[in-house]
Amino acid sequence: MLPSPSASRSTASTVDRAIAFAAGAWRQVGVSGWTSSHEQWAIDPEPLIIFTAWLDDSDIRLRDEATDWCIRNWRYISRTRLRNLARREPDDVQALVGGFAATVAHATGVPWPGATEPRPFTVTGRSVLSPLARPSLVWIRLRSMFGLGARSELLRVLLSSPSESLSVADLARATGYLKRTIADECEVLERAGLLSVRASGNRFLFALSRRRELEALLGELPDLRPDWSAMFHVAREFVLFERTESMADARTVPVHARATLSALQHSLDELDISPPIADLRGAQLSDAVHVLEQSTLANWSKGDATNPVILRH
Repeated sequence: MLPSPSASRSTASTVDRAIAFAAGAWRQVGVSGWTSSHEQWAIDPEPLIIFTAWLDDSDIRLRDEATDWCIRNWRYISRTRLRNLARREPDDVQALVGGFAATVAHATGVPWPGATEPRPFTVTGRSVLSPLARPSLVWIRLRSMFGLGARSELLRVLLSSPSESLSVADLARATGYLKRTIADECEVLERAGLLSVRASGNRFLFALSRRRELEALLGELPDLRPDWSAMFHVAREFVLFERTESMADARTVPVHARATLSALQHSLDELDISPPIADLRGAQLSDAVHVLEQSTLANWSKGDATNPVILRH
C-alpha cells in the first residue's frame, strides 16, 4: 500500500520545487540571488541550460540571471554537447532552448546551436563564475584542464561511475557525443594509460586505470555526481503532471498519472530509482506520482541527497 502523499506534501508547488532545484545548481556556478544549497553536487552546465530554458517565464529572474551568466562565461559551455543533448528533447523544449541560445548569441556575437529569435535582454553582469576550486565546479575545472570537448565528458562520466566499466555506446549516451568521437577518445586515452579496456562478448568496456591520480589532480570532488539530464527529465514530467492535474476532469486524472509514470520509467532506470508497483488503479496512480515526486524532486530542490540512488551516473 502506498503512503499517503498529503502528510509530506508542502505548500510549495511542483514548479516551485523545479525552479528551486535549477536555482540551487546555478547558484553554485555563480548566478546571483539564491541561497546556496547544492555545495556537494557536481554541476553539469548543458542539461542545466536546457532545463532552465524550458522553465522559461516560470521564473523570469532565474532565466535572465542564467542567461547573464552564460553571456559572461560562454567559453565554459560545450556548444557541441548542448546541441546534441537538445536534439534528444521534444520540439517544444528545443524551441525554448533556441530562444535562450539566440539571446546569448546576440549578446556575445558567438554562434550558439539551434539559435532562433533572441528575446529582449539587458546584460547586468551580476552573475560571475564562482572560484573553480569549489567542489561543485569539478566538471568545469575538468574542462579547464582537458579542454572543452568529448575527452573531458568521457572522463566526467567515468569519474561518476566508480565501480563500472562502460561501452562506447554507454559513454556516448552519457556524454552527449557521437559514438565515433567517443571511440576515438577512448583509444587515445587508453594509449596514454588513463583508461583500461577489456572485451565482453563483442563489446569493449572501458574504465579509468589511474583514478586516484586523476582525482588528486582535480582537487576536492563533491559527494554527488548525478545524471542531471535524467533528473531534469523527471522534474519536467512532474511539472507537466501538476499542470495537467489542475485542469483535467477528475475522472481522467488516473489516465494522465499512468502516462506520467510510463514517461518517467527510462529516467528512473537511469537513476536506479524503483518505480511504483505496477498494479495500481484509480486514485492510487496519482498518489503514486505525488509520493514519487516527494521522494525525488522535493528533496533535490533543497539539495537533500539522503537518497543514494542519485549517486550513480
